Amino acid sequence: MEYSADNLEKAVTLFYRTEAVQQAEAHQWLTEAQNSPLAWSFVWELLNPHRSPEVQFFAATTLHTKLMKHWNEIPEDHYEILKKRILDYIISYANGPKIVLNRLCIALSAYIIHTVPNHWPEAFEELVSSFQPQYLPNVEPERVIWILLEILTVIPEEFQRTTLALNQRNSVRNVLQKVSKDIMKVVEMCLMPIPEAGFNMGNLTTYLNASRCASAWIQLGGVYILDCTSINNLLIDLTCFVYWNKSDPEGLSCDEMDLIEITVEALTAVFQLSHAHQYKSYVFKYAAQILPKFDKILDVERNQQDMNKDVVATLYGLVITMGDAHSRIFIDNLKSENPECRQVSFDLLNFVLKCSNLPGFYPIDESSSTLTFGFWYTLQEDILSLDTPECASLMLMIKPYYRDLVCIMLRKSMFPLVEDSNWTLEDKEMFRCYRQDIADTFMYCYVVLNLEMLDILMTKLNEALRIDNSSVAIQWNEVETVLHAFGAVAESIEYENLYLPKLMSTIKDIPFKNLHVRVMATALDTVGAFSEWFMDHPDLLENIFPLILSGLNNPEVSTNATMALKDFTQNCQKYLAPYADHILLTSQVVLQIGSLKLAERKRLMYSIGRVLSTLSVDRIMFYLNMILESSFEDLQKCSEAQPSPAVSNSLVTRLKLISALFSSLHIEDGEKKVEQPVLVVMQKMMPLFRTIGEKYCRNVEVMEDLSIVFKYGVSTLKDDCKPLINDILQLIVTIYRECPQPNVLIVAKTVLILFGKEDDCCTLNQQLLFELSNTTMQMCAQFNATNQLSDKSDVLDAYFAMLAALAKKVPLLITSCGIDIAALFQCAILCLVLPEIQALKQISSFLVQFITQSRETSLAQVIQAYGESLVLRILMNLGTTAPRSSVDIFSDILLALNKKYCDNLSRWLNALLSQEGFPSPKISAPQKDAFIKSILREKTSKRKVRDTVLEFTLICKGILKPE
Repeated sequence: MEYSADNLEKAVTLFYRTEAVQQAEAHQWLTEAQNSPLAWSFVWELLNPHRSPEVQFFAATTLHTKLMKHWNEIPEDHYEILKKRILDYIISYANGPKIVLNRLCIALSAYIIHTVPNHWPEAFEELVSSFQPQYLPNVEPERVIWILLEILTVIPEEFQRTTLALNQRNSVRNVLQKVSKDIMKVVEMCLMPIPEAGFNMGNLTTYLNASRCASAWIQLGGVYILDCTSINNLLIDLTCFVYWNKSDPEGLSCDEMDLIEITVEALTAVFQLSHAHQYKSYVFKYAAQILPKFDKILDVERNQQDMNKDVVATLYGLVITMGDAHSRIFIDNLKSENPECRQVSFDLLNFVLKCSNLPGFYPIDESSSTLTFGFWYTLQEDILSLDTPECASLMLMIKPYYRDLVCIMLRKSMFPLVEDSNWTLEDKEMFRCYRQDIADTFMYCYVVLNLEMLDILMTKLNEALRIDNSSVAIQWNEVETVLHAFGAVAESIEYENLYLPKLMSTIKDIPFKNLHVRVMATALDTVGAFSEWFMDHPDLLENIFPLILSGLNNPEVSTNATMALKDFTQNCQKYLAPYADHILLTSQVVLQIGSLKLAERKRLMYSIGRVLSTLSVDRIMFYLNMILESSFEDLQKCSEAQPSPAVSNSLVTRLKLISALFSSLHIEDGEKKVEQPVLVVMQKMMPLFRTIGEKYCRNVEVMEDLSIVFKYGVSTLKDDCKPLINDILQLIVTIYRECPQPNVLIVAKTVLILFGKEDDCCTLNQQLLFELSNTTMQMCAQFNATNQLSDKSDVLDAYFAMLAALAKKVPLLITSCGIDIAALFQCAILCLVLPEIQALKQISSFLVQFITQSRETSLAQVIQAYGESLVLRILMNLGTTAPRSSVDIFSDILLALNKKYCDNLSRWLNALLSQEGFPSPKISAPQKDAFIKSILREKTSKRKVRDTVLEFTLICKGILKPE
């Protein structure tokens, strides 16, 4: 359909007023129209004031899109005409519709970014002088100021998202930084209170737009902090004025709240300027000014039943950001001899502590206490980085705050005593994440307080359990929150012999049956977190295993119990013998009952393997026969049954459990060679595995889990698995011939790397690699012929990952297995057409290894013969189809070629890029020459090559138009 104004108007109407299918079709056609060069013509027709607002908005959006993405389509002699047109339309739309005017202002901003400094050097001066009320008498003065501020505000945003050549970007940035001081003066004039009358609530819109403009330019980073003195004073005063003079005593209006948020955002941007830390007195001065003014507002909010969460989050956010960004300044003030300096730092600490201690539950009653976590981390981290005497002195100063913080966090991390039905799933998830942040904060507290913190927690736990006051009922959430805190600091504690033995003894006596199930769940998590500590205190294990094993029988805490058991069997394996029978018998009963979820059963099987590994072979086999009997019978039945979803699910479940066991069951031989139980089990099950592999070779899930069984079996047994290697490799080849798949290749890679250098496995390894490679190359040829190669990207990903690993660790295997190396290299080149980034990474990794090692081997002949084809494929990708994210991948190959075959690469690049219009008509001959020189010049820096390749591909695709 023709891109005429009438057709476009119909399409826009369809988009806004029809069903989803027609909307999608209209959207696609309109997008194509926007990208068409014809858009430069129809956009002005559609901006006709007689068109509907929807059509006008589409036209203004199209104009912005063209300016941002298709600037290279505009001849230089049309720049001035285009500028005049945009300005004329902005003035004609000055009175609305506002959404169209806004989009036109953004379009002008995009125009400015492309034309300063070379084509419109005085852009900002002309803008400010042109958009003055006296020069536009037909437009309301407030609207004139709105337009000027709107244009100025979006200029930094447009600069950030517009793609420019590096030299042009630097030039534009320099211009923006030079004019930023003048822009801030314009903003100050708009924010200035009326003499003798102060701020006027009737000017909220102008204040809002001016603050937003200030924020945008400050965030750009070109503003000098000392030039922000006046704007800072205005913004602070305006924030407080709006709050204390709100139109409705019951609360702020939307506009008033927006203004407070924007003024604070601008203030925050000032303190986040990259050079702000150099101006300690400036930061100190404004902290002293802000803290009392904002604390007065926040005291009002904290004492209100219906606290304004937005005001609280906004004001606390500014101060905490300032404290976090400049913690070293406030730390230095703590050491100052000037009492005023010290007091400001103490005021800041109290201010943040009040935020941590906001009343109510997060996120239901408040949403700001989460802002403080980063501050408490930064504070202790910066103090720890100081010299020891200085650090010790400061630690003493901040300890009281961290002691208070521990008690506050214990309260804030408590669950509601009675579950509130008003909590949504999202609320519960946010609270879970909040508790994790609190757990991290407890770790920072422990760094500062050390044993003092454990003393606080132990005291709180005894109080919660009413140890000295048994007449008062235990509140379960008080117990749970202390256990949660103990678990949080477990990672930080190494050798502690006073409080932790008391904790473990106390946990043993907690009346879990009388408390909420969450207490037991957290207790299990906590003891699991201390599993490494028990390595030095094995005598206390008897306090813990009854809790863990009872948890296995409780479906509500079985996840926590299996995780704790896994931690203990990993870290305390050598102390498990006295508890082995109890653990194994309980585990067998729990598995038979079938109440555990699959993930829990897998963890339990892993733990069983760790426990079994501590026993004699006879006892291991006794328990294995008992525990695996049902699994073996189920596998037997499934292998004989007709394939179905139910049978497949059963197979997958059993294979997952067996692989978990195989991953952990291994007997350390010592001097006496023993037959590994995993080998015995695998030999027994191998006929079943073969039947399953042949029968379900096209079932991805079953094959994935069967492959994991083999992978863990081989990895665990290592040399001991040699009796099975022939059977495993035969099955791998059979499955892969029938249906190439990545899971099988992962097993093959494990075997080939493990036994690649073993003489007695040499023939088997060579045959395996030959078969896998032949099958893969045949698959590539077949699917490439039907343009379906992408459908097998997962297989190619795994195959080239295997080859890359072999090329690095066992390179001789590739060259000696009988593969047609030239065909393999060509196959890799062919696969570079894939759009899947992960597959491309592995192919590139193989090619880089191949090229790097080829000079020392006969592989050099392959590079000489087919290197030009490789370079051709890379250039075609960069010039046409390759996504920007793949630039790094192709850069690595070019760098490898330049290191090893510089002369050849030079010849290939010059020959290929001498073709007119290749790889894209949008790149000129001088730009190609510059690209070749840059590539050939760099033999070490990946970053420089990647920058060169990125610029080349952006030019080829018309995204970049260098000066």
